[in-house]
Amino acid sequence: MGVLRFKLIRDIWNNKSRTLQVMLIIGIGSAAIGMIIGTRNLVITGMQDIWRRADPAMINLFITSPVDEAELIELGQVDGVEEIEGFNTATIDWRLSPDEEWRQGGLNARNDYENQIMNRLELLSGEWPHGREVANGQDSLAYGIPASGVVYIRTDEREGAVRIGNSKIYDQLTQPATFGGTAQFYVDQEFYEYLVGNKDYGRALVNADYWDEDHVTEIGDRLDAKAKTMDKETFRLITDPNKHFFQDSMDGIFFLMGVLGVLALILGLLLVYNTINSIISSQTDQIGIMKAVGGRTRQVVGFYFRMVIIYGLLSLCISLPLGILGAWALSAWLVGSFGADLGAFELDYSAITVQVVICLMAPLLASLVPIFQAARITVREAVSTYGLSTRVGTLEKILNRLRLFSRLTIVTISNTFRHKGRVFLLEIALVLSGLVFMTVVGIRDSANYMFKDLLFTILNANITMVFNNPERIEHVKELTLQYPGIKAVEMWGFGSGNIRPCGQPATDDDESIDLWGVPLPTQAYGYQLRGGRWLTPEDDYAIVLNAKQIDDIGENGVQVGDCVTVKFSEKKERNYQVVGLVFDPLLTTVALVERDHLLRDLGEVGRTGVVWIQTEQKGLAAEQAIAKGLRQFYEANNVQVSSQRGIFGFGGESTTETGNAFVQQFNFLLVLLGVMAVVIGIVGSIALSGALALSVLERRREIGVMRATGASSFTIFRLFIGEALILGWLSWLIAAFTSIPFSKMMTTAVGNAFQFEMIYKYQPTGAIAWLVIITILSILASVLPARGATKVSVRESLAYS
Repeated sequence: MGVLRFKLIRDIWNNKSRTLQVMLIIGIGSAAIGMIIGTRNLVITGMQDIWRRADPAMINLFITSPVDEAELIELGQVDGVEEIEGFNTATIDWRLSPDEEWRQGGLNARNDYENQIMNRLELLSGEWPHGREVANGQDSLAYGIPASGVVYIRTDEREGAVRIGNSKIYDQLTQPATFGGTAQFYVDQEFYEYLVGNKDYGRALVNADYWDEDHVTEIGDRLDAKAKTMDKETFRLITDPNKHFFQDSMDGIFFLMGVLGVLALILGLLLVYNTINSIISSQTDQIGIMKAVGGRTRQVVGFYFRMVIIYGLLSLCISLPLGILGAWALSAWLVGSFGADLGAFELDYSAITVQVVICLMAPLLASLVPIFQAARITVREAVSTYGLSTRVGTLEKILNRLRLFSRLTIVTISNTFRHKGRVFLLEIALVLSGLVFMTVVGIRDSANYMFKDLLFTILNANITMVFNNPERIEHVKELTLQYPGIKAVEMWGFGSGNIRPCGQPATDDDESIDLWGVPLPTQAYGYQLRGGRWLTPEDDYAIVLNAKQIDDIGENGVQVGDCVTVKFSEKKERNYQVVGLVFDPLLTTVALVERDHLLRDLGEVGRTGVVWIQTEQKGLAAEQAIAKGLRQFYEANNVQVSSQRGIFGFGGESTTETGNAFVQQFNFLLVLLGVMAVVIGIVGSIALSGALALSVLERRREIGVMRATGASSFTIFRLFIGEALILGWLSWLIAAFTSIPFSKMMTTAVGNAFQFEMIYKYQPTGAIAWLVIITILSILASVLPARGATKVSVRESLAYS
């Protein structure tokens, strides 16, 4: 074995902690990138396979007044329709025992489960529904529904116990429980007719002769027009059969994770540079000896290149298992969030290839500069260092003159910034760690602010309910105020239609809009103006639009002061003047008008089907209890409440519950970003520990001199703990300021990924939490190096080479 090869093996083996540190830095950074790439490929591939396997319909046509078989056939004769299939769906109430509160759910049926054409349901277990049994949907466990037993179902026609047939069905177009969905049940068409009272179709699945978005949209327009001739109102969802409907949002999320992964990789490269540079600096005298005995520059370069390659190969032992298992675990969790099963364990070879390239090539690139600098050093330069520093730094001079700190504190601060280049790179690592952590917490805080604090500022009602039929306004108000705990009641009108600028002809491309009739003045809606003014009782036909929708109305959009036409039906239109613009994160497609004018146009004067209620007590438990009692109170007084929970049909009748449901949608994103924050935090703490260990190595002689002049082990221990805390606290200070614009940018990006506007709200939660974390990490990272420093004896330090 050659001398250099022996030295190489000896350096790597005898310095196990340093070798492990380099392995972790390279391996974790590479694993982060591999995990992101692998997760994206596995998730998108898995979702696409599930999507294509179901033969998704190009058009999902939702029909407000269900159609019978003959009407469905008539719709199927529209030009361009290749296939059409009916889907029975109804909103129901369900519970597991007579003592429980009713919960909203869905009841579904197919004409022939064995021969489905489009949007094929997948049988996960058991048998297809038959007889008087129901099959569970894929998320049944999330709602606490057992695989077998009894569930109580209530429809407009019937109420009673139904046996669960120990079967489970997967329907990828239902809203997952993770995203605020409701429990779904499946029955055969005969039992559906028994429970609901008819077997008409509330949804039509349509395929065109070929996929082209414009072509399919035209067919959708023809279907809408045909439905209107049948006195049916429809709305539609157009989906690409070759692309999962959630892929764009997932791509946006993985893009954000990719940005964080690149930051982790850059961080790792900087730390590799720092580490290799420190190793070479500690071996400067050895390089001089190699050159003095005839070693050439290319031999020195080759020696350190081989060292870096070995580090890279060893880091693969960490990178590959972490990347592969991390990608699979995240993928399984993500796909499971949609109620699906990822299937058997699978490797993503593109991610593995990227990890191998990163582990072998990235360290070489990062170490080029320090290696070539070391190779050019002369023998005289190499052997002229003694490991002691006698130069008093500028910072130390300033601190000595101020006389504000003890001698130990001055030495600690001075030693911290001795190697400014190394400190700079280390601070980048720690700042990035803090930046990512504070950004993740900032996104969570912004989501909480928007869907809780801001939501409750806008939506001042604690409970909202929808009735089956329009009820007399004064009767419901008087009745509601009789119930204990009610503070105020408002009855709102509701209508829907299409909107366009005045003077333009109606087209099938006109934007759909929901009209809310506001009782003026209102206490239940705290409008957030973005332009113009709010409605007044003196307004005749004034309208306030959501600021997000104005650009979509007509070809050039509309502004405050413009005239718009709202088309309620084939025979009814009304012109309104736009007087204001509001921000509303929930009612993004809603326009607000004066209630009585709207009810007059809808032919429902003095009657409406929506109630907004303010309660004396606030909070989730109180609101849910009042809503439950009030629902029973209404029904006892012949006011039929819809099975839809609240005006949003999402979360529940309590607005606190609705806000929680919206925030819950962000949980999976926060988990993903949190994983990246943990990865970068680990890399940062390893970097800090490694920097302090190298500092101990370089300053062994100084430590020996300190011990010789009376410094105790505790004094030396405090010295290194203090250095770590200074570095950690400085990085926290920088990250706390830089995280504000970065968090704002990332919050906007998250909103874009989910296709709605998110409002950034700064909260000190993340900064305070990271201050505690970085303090603990700094202490933990410095304990081993500090203990190592206290064990250095005077004889060992002066004999060190």
